[in-house]
Amino acid sequence: MRLTFRFPVYPTKTQETTLFEWLDHLCELQNSARHDRIVALEVEDRFVSLSEQQDKLTEAREKYDDFREVPQDFQNHALRRNDKAFANFHKRCKENAAKKGFPRYKKRVRSLTWSLRKYP
Repeated sequence: MRLTFRFPVYPTKTQETTLFEWLDHLCELQNSARHDRIVALEVEDRFVSLSEQQDKLTEAREKYDDFREVPQDFQNHALRRNDKAFANFHKRCKENAAKKGFPRYKKRVRSLTWSLRKYP
């Protein structure tokens, strides 16, 4: 059984501004991770794993301030969503499906979600 909780959020104006900045960052992160996978697939003919992208994220968090401003759980969730989309795409490619459904570029409106790490 999978449990999902949805809580309404009523942020103040400054919190709302911060959340929208984070969502912009997460959207850019997801699209750049998508781009990295596409380039690796087309140019180098190899698949990029989730752990490789998380290692790059760790390096980026050490170098750049804007990566440190956003919680790492949110960033990892964006990378996991991207990984899941590409895993499903590769699965459809192996099955020779008529419509393979290549993972699309995400607009900010389609990326209005985040999750937190599960704690026991």
